[in-house]
Amino acid sequence: MNNFIVKIENINGILVTTSNRVAEELGILHKDLLEKIDNYIAKFSSAELSAQFYIHSNYVSLNNRTVRNYLITKKGVAQLVGGYSSAVEKAFNLNVAYINEFEKMENALKNNKIPQKFSEALMIAAKIQAEKEELEKKNEELKKYEKFVNFKFKTENFVSTKIAA
Repeated sequence: MNNFIVKIENINGILVTTSNRVAEELGILHKDLLEKIDNYIAKFSSAELSAQFYIHSNYVSLNNRTVRNYLITKKGVAQLVGGYSSAVEKAFNLNVAYINEFEKMENALKNNKIPQKFSEALMIAAKIQAEKEELEKKNEELKKYEKFVNFKFKTENFVSTKIAA
C-alpha cells in the first residue's frame, strides 16, 4: 500500500483539500485534473450542488504566479479520485487515505463542538468563569505563601549575613 501525506484543511468550517495536491498525489498533470473537475461541474444541476464537491480557488505558485485550482470536499475527493481508480493504480489507496483523513478531522471537530444555542454558550461561559474564580482564589493563597517565603528567606539571609560579619 502506498504511503500518502494527505492534507485536509478547515476553511471557514468546510473541510477541503486542493486540486494541486490531489494531482501531485495521483502523479498526473494539474491541468488534466482541472479539466476533469470542470467536466464534472458542467454536469451538476446547480452551483449550490457543485459547491458541495468543488469550490473555485487560486494559489500562488513558487514562481509567484496565481494559479487556478479547486478546493475539494470529501464528496469531491470520492467522486474525483474514485473516477481514476481503473486508470491510475494508486488512486484507490489515495481515495481511502483521503476519506480516512476527512473522517479523522470530522471527529476532531465534533469533539471540539462549538455551541449552537445561546443557552449552551452561557453554560460554557459560566463553567469557565467558575474555573477562573477558583484559579484566582488559589493564586491569592499562593501569593500569601510567596510573601511569607520571601520574608523568611530575606530574614534568614539577613541573619546569616549579620552573623557571618
